[in-house]
Amino acid sequence: MKIVTRLIIISVVILILASCGIIPTLLLRIPLDPIGLKVPVAWGDAFEIFVTVDRLPVSIPILNPVDTAMPVKLRMSIPGYSGELNPDSLLLFEDGRAQGFVLLKETEVRIGVDIVFLVDITGSMGTEIQGVKDSMTDFLNDLATAGIDVKVGIVPYGDYVPADPTTSDNIGFTPSYLGLVSPTEAASYTQQLAAGWGADGPENAYGAIMFAWNNMAWRPGSQRMFIMLTDAFSHYTGDQPVTIAWPNGYDPSNDFNPKYTKADVLSAILGYATFHIIASTGDYYYTTDTDFSHPGDPREIADLTGGLIIYQDPLGEPDLSSIGITEYILSSWLVFFETRSYDDPHNLDLYIELPDTSQGQKHLFGVTY
Repeated sequence: MKIVTRLIIISVVILILASCGIIPTLLLRIPLDPIGLKVPVAWGDAFEIFVTVDRLPVSIPILNPVDTAMPVKLRMSIPGYSGELNPDSLLLFEDGRAQGFVLLKETEVRIGVDIVFLVDITGSMGTEIQGVKDSMTDFLNDLATAGIDVKVGIVPYGDYVPADPTTSDNIGFTPSYLGLVSPTEAASYTQQLAAGWGADGPENAYGAIMFAWNNMAWRPGSQRMFIMLTDAFSHYTGDQPVTIAWPNGYDPSNDFNPKYTKADVLSAILGYATFHIIASTGDYYYTTDTDFSHPGDPREIADLTGGLIIYQDPLGEPDLSSIGITEYILSSWLVFFETRSYDDPHNLDLYIELPDTSQGQKHLFGVTY
């Protein structure tokens, strides 16, 4: 009966795709789980592996639903490595049990990359904003040279999103934000960016993420990415009156809009987009920080979505071409495997050996699909 039901489902899917002019051309079968393969007792830890459960549909059908009843898709990235991986390079375990899997380069199954820059334009960000203007063109040219189909959006923000000259932001732009356009158009837009005011310490980082998430014309099947440049924690719904201590006493004291929490952001984008943050150190951010759980700290979003956390000297200018975003895009893979249960949390263990024999590992606990 299950096979019949799956056949009906795949027939309907194919009819729908055919009516849209999309015919499935790549339907893969996840191999059977290896027998007798055990979790390695000793394994190297020479490089970082970023892993998240990926819920974003790919641009072409990948798996044959007749053969794969309960597929799970992981997004995996090895920053700084843009070489090749093959299935023999990876060991995957769910709850200690070795998994058969399909491994595909993400750039081969996405139609392109949609990148949105979220730029804190408050007064303390003056030097960093100049750096963005100086380096944006080179960064976008690097992506184009790499042969990546890129669309770029930009959202300037302070306490309000987009930045509003009639508020404590004391600055605005025309247009107030930039939707997804070509890299050339995006580079041109950055030239008008400048620093405003901002009143209190926190800015509206969560509002910026959610504004972009809800208003950008994301391309179906694209890889979706946020890059935030800021030196402040985020306002959040209920942050006033202050009941939780803020770093260095930089408490929130003025209004902001729109209002969201970190949980709201994670509920919306986790599994669908990657969030990177370039954080200027000195007031809220320190390179020695390891606890990102403060309700105003956006670094936890980067950590949970598999993004990069990059610290910036507040007196310097960020070089977007040198922080590894291009390499991050090129070093991303999708891993498909079949779970035994969607209902229960799982522990995942991944072990990778690169062609130069260096090894890395990643362990996720209590993962839900």
